[in-house]
Amino acid sequence: MENIRISDALQVLTPGAEWSIGNNSYSQLDWLDTEQTKPTEEEVVQKVAELQYQEEVNEYQRQRSVEYPSYPDQFDQIFHEGIDAWKATILEVKRKYPKQVMQSEVLEERKRKALEDLNGE
Repeated sequence: MENIRISDALQVLTPGAEWSIGNNSYSQLDWLDTEQTKPTEEEVVQKVAELQYQEEVNEYQRQRSVEYPSYPDQFDQIFHEGIDAWKATILEVKRKYPKQVMQSEVLEERKRKALEDLNGE
């Protein structure tokens, strides 16, 4: 799973903004953009927590993609065995890795915890 960085949060919070950063540290963020306001450290920390949670929720997609047959194999199965056999194959993978969604309570708790960590609480 990808490690979410401050730069990822900045790209979401301020699309197209110009900035540079060192060591993935807000204190080393040099804001170069004159059009957009620099996000606060609290905003950035909360966005990082949100993006990390979204990555975790989306893990089912990565797991499914590894286990689905290739497209040529799927088309071959449809041709030789029919749509119902293909659906059964796909459904087996979907059941193994059910779709996940972000839960607002979990997201808010993660953002709260990120702020606590930032403030040393």
